[in-house]
Amino acid sequence: MFFAWNYYRYQGKDIAFKRLWISITILLITTVITSLQFVFPEIIKLLERDRRAIFEGELWRLITPLFIQPMGIWQCLFNALFFISFVPLAEHLYGNRILIIYFIVSILAQLIILYWQTTLGGLPTSGGGSSTAIYSVMGALFMYVFVNYKNFPKAYILIPIAGFVGATILVFFEDGHAPATILGGIAGFLFRNKIK
Repeated sequence: MFFAWNYYRYQGKDIAFKRLWISITILLITTVITSLQFVFPEIIKLLERDRRAIFEGELWRLITPLFIQPMGIWQCLFNALFFISFVPLAEHLYGNRILIIYFIVSILAQLIILYWQTTLGGLPTSGGGSSTAIYSVMGALFMYVFVNYKNFPKAYILIPIAGFVGATILVFFEDGHAPATILGGIAGFLFRNKIK
């Protein structure tokens, strides 16, 4: 959050927010579907990450959990805050590659979460939420800071280091945010030469 806040504060004038159509579209779709889940709670069952249903062919459940917030209003608020803080910034830096970071990396992370559901231990999952995609974006931003550390104050290098170390530790607890952060970082590294 500190990095995003400072980036917006000092370089926000360089960001054409009206041109960030991908962030606006994802936020709009997520807002509509999440709002509908409060009126029609059965939407959650239709869209949530359900291992059995996915292996029976309901493959849309690899994407649709990103648009619901089954844990309620607090999950909505936290994910909205993180989305607004990180996704537009990542779109500004990575352009339309944000689609790959947000969706493809999230699908890969969802597959790891599905595997972890079959193992002993691990942290329970809610069955959905935008946080998987948002942590993918955060991983890409961590990598951006790491690769471009010379463009930032010296202490900023600690942000991606702490983020990736934290994600690595969370792997041992089978937390779903860990693979998203690490895979997002890998995507950010792969796209490093294509940054605006």
